[in-house]
Amino acid sequence: MPARPPRRRLPAPDGPLAERLVAAADDILEQDGLAALSMREVARRAGVTHGAPLRHYRSFAALLSEVAAAGFRELAHAVDEGAAAVPSGSPSTARLAAAARAYVACAVKRPGRFGVMFRPELLDVEHPAFVRDATHAFEQLVRLVRAAQDAGWRPDTDTRRLAGSLWAGVHGLATLWIDASYAAVVRVSSLDDALEDQLRFLLGADAAPGRAPTTANHEREE
Repeated sequence: MPARPPRRRLPAPDGPLAERLVAAADDILEQDGLAALSMREVARRAGVTHGAPLRHYRSFAALLSEVAAAGFRELAHAVDEGAAAVPSGSPSTARLAAAARAYVACAVKRPGRFGVMFRPELLDVEHPAFVRDATHAFEQLVRLVRAAQDAGWRPDTDTRRLAGSLWAGVHGLATLWIDASYAAVVRVSSLDDALEDQLRFLLGADAAPGRAPTTANHEREE
């Protein structure tokens, strides 16, 4: 199992309350899991009264939606950085491969939050920040796919459906790895190796090889 991440330092007590509440919820998710998360526990961890969260979030689902939105923002930033680091002249799929590595790295870095991001039954799916940031994250992938198609990769395939298939493949690997359901069955001990296998199958043999440093320590025993 990946090591439990250290408890994060929350914003200062006189900082914005909404920011403290989201940080506290994030901390609980990563330290203790979804089962331990409640509005009362978030308030306690943030050092405020039990009723204080309702000044910013009308429901527990609204708070979770803000946590999920923060996850999508972090994901989009990581994907942007990964894609931007790909050298010019690389294969047409290289930026897609970099995006996939960034996606998996974000997932294993914050598995608690990653799980909440894709649990619509727990969220207010009409929460403005959630809608904006989740939509942006997928459209970011669509743009990367379209750029690869413009460079000659699977140009006759519907762009959004192709983006959806790539997302499903990479997301599935990340989720199965976090749940410890992949390594023993497939008999692979390194997440990096599993991801590179997946990228070859999804993107083709010319997908640029690489490693996401943040996944390096997330290994399983066979």
